[in-house]
Amino acid sequence: MNKNVSYVFLKSLIFFSFIFLLVSITYIKNLENIYKKEINNAVESELNLKISTAKNNFVTLKKDLLYISEVYELNKDYSTIKKELSTLLALKNSYLEICFLKNDGTKLLEIRNKRTSKLINNKYPSIIKQLKKGDIYLSPIKIEKESNNRTTFKMPFLNVITPLFDKDKPDGFLVINYPLTELFSIFSNSNFDLETLIINKDNYILNQKLSSKFIFDKNSTFDNIYKNLSIEISNNLNDNLKGTFKTDNFHVNVNEINLTSWINKNPKIQPLTLKLITIIDNNLIENRVNTYLKTIMWLAFLYFFIAMIISIIFANYNTREKETRLRLKISDKMFENSHDGILVTDKDNKIQRVNKSFTKITGYEEKEILNKTPKILKSTGYHTRLFYKNIWDNLNEHLHWEGEITNIRKNGMPYTEELSISKIYTEANDFFYIASFVDITESKKNKKMIEDKLEENKTYLEIINDYLITLKVDINGKILDVSDAFCLICGYSKEELIGHNHDILRHPETPNEFYFSMWDTIYSGKKWEGEIKNIKKNGETYYVHTKISPMYNNLNTITGYALVAIDITDKKRIEKMSVTDELTQTYNRRYFNLTIEKEILRAKRDNKTIAFAILDVDFFKQYNDTYGHDKGDYALQSVALCLRETIFRANDFAFRLGGEEFGILTTDITTTNFRKILERIRTNIEDLNIEHSKSEASKNITVSIGGIVISAKNATSVKIYKLADKLLYKVKNEGRNKVLVEEA
Repeated sequence: MNKNVSYVFLKSLIFFSFIFLLVSITYIKNLENIYKKEINNAVESELNLKISTAKNNFVTLKKDLLYISEVYELNKDYSTIKKELSTLLALKNSYLEICFLKNDGTKLLEIRNKRTSKLINNKYPSIIKQLKKGDIYLSPIKIEKESNNRTTFKMPFLNVITPLFDKDKPDGFLVINYPLTELFSIFSNSNFDLETLIINKDNYILNQKLSSKFIFDKNSTFDNIYKNLSIEISNNLNDNLKGTFKTDNFHVNVNEINLTSWINKNPKIQPLTLKLITIIDNNLIENRVNTYLKTIMWLAFLYFFIAMIISIIFANYNTREKETRLRLKISDKMFENSHDGILVTDKDNKIQRVNKSFTKITGYEEKEILNKTPKILKSTGYHTRLFYKNIWDNLNEHLHWEGEITNIRKNGMPYTEELSISKIYTEANDFFYIASFVDITESKKNKKMIEDKLEENKTYLEIINDYLITLKVDINGKILDVSDAFCLICGYSKEELIGHNHDILRHPETPNEFYFSMWDTIYSGKKWEGEIKNIKKNGETYYVHTKISPMYNNLNTITGYALVAIDITDKKRIEKMSVTDELTQTYNRRYFNLTIEKEILRAKRDNKTIAFAILDVDFFKQYNDTYGHDKGDYALQSVALCLRETIFRANDFAFRLGGEEFGILTTDITTTNFRKILERIRTNIEDLNIEHSKSEASKNITVSIGGIVISAKNATSVKIYKLADKLLYKVKNEGRNKVLVEEA
């Protein structure tokens, strides 16, 4: 940072620091008063919310009372009423007891909560006899006193009473014994770790747990527990003892609620009032203030960090101005030295500036063309009025036009240029036009020559397209182009192929290893040649002999791959016929001799096991003698089909070794799994249910199987065959229709 930048940075930082300190000191000085007012407002707001919640609970209690009284008036069936009361108690788990009283106060029906023992309460005030329909009476808060002969009830509760009527005649009372635990819970919970004390008219603290029970005695009065605070309340509040005041150690909020007014509109019923006292420890405020101060410290750090960034920005402002002037100078150089011809016109389309390339292309010097319109370059006979109208319409609507246009040089010679014009606004109603162009006269001539050459080669390309199988893909395997000959062999149209991955043609029987090897070769930039088995759109198989070569761009980077192929499907069919048993369509003995040698070599290379089994149809000569050779041929075909459908891995082979004898060859398998496969083959063949009345093994055609699993390093084709044949012979001697597999 140079000296000028450092000086500006220092001045900016000092200015921002002064502003921050001034604001911070003012805020911190008033922070405690601000927060005290906020917390007082928050506590009062929270207390009002608690009162509203408690009131809603009592309104719900009122609805339950009136509902039961209506049920009673409509239906005197005590069995039905008892069910209703039981349902209500189940839903309102907090209700202790519900009972009906006769007019004389004796209990007619009583249902208690399962968790509640019988309440000792047989006396009800005479006021209840004066209740009118819809009136609800709340009794004074009741807590049983200590007694040696009875259980003390552990929570304060209320008698909530409403009269019952039978056709407008008084017919008793409905009483719900309602505990105050929910009320205590509402006023005990707080977002500020506060507890609101609930005090009755006799100065007892109802939610103060002095022991395991609630007891009305001198130890539970507010004056005895909070003597000093009681004096402070009397000294600081007016006659009705409601409001908020502050001592050296506490903030105190005193409020009052009338429970009776929440559920009863009859003013003659004596109100049940409770006092609410919330005590706020001043330490809580100090802790919150300290938290605010820590937050301010972090904000200060963030502020100084931002102030430093802003100061650096201001400090570098002059540097950016210099850079801007430099960029303008560079832009001017680029304008003058651009290869494109450039001209700038004002909103009246009069030329204000041109560059050197403009002069070189058109032949006009700048002084010759200034304050003239570009019409001086307009050619005659090359473009129509509609062409020029289209240019101006695009400039007015889209602020841009580009295309080819033919103009006239100063010497009268026409030339073709590739032109781009933009309309650029500097202010709301002020704008200018800037046009850049390149002389493409020579390139147009060359393009025409190329097009003529391409036309000559068109017939040749059509022949290639019609008769040569070609395909182009990008580096991700997505098809870019195909020849018509390719579409003919695979059955897909060009629209169905282009844009899709070449895997659309992949035959499911071709192993992944084949494609991994092929792509490794061409990814490395080498050519690949070989036979590929593909699948047509209709599901048929076809074979092509293929050459694949990488395609490169001008940077010598591979952009895709080109494929040229020859259809060898007929050749492959002839080859298949030479290795396939004509009757059973399984591989023949000749192919077995070739395959077993290859599989042994492959298994040795991969250090894997090789497994071979010989399968013989039981008593097949007797079957031919009994049912005839046509039935015998059908039976062999059925057995062969069952073999092919049971073994389906890529390295599983089924052969007809001769007559009624078949072979199964596979690699990389355990003895247990090979035995399971062979047993499944034996079961599936027997389940074909081909009748064989002359068989001594079963009523249907069955097979005997002998199999050997051997490490490839110890294997030869002769050894494998002899071991399997020996086990087959053993199975036949043991009664046939069995599988015997051993490991060598």
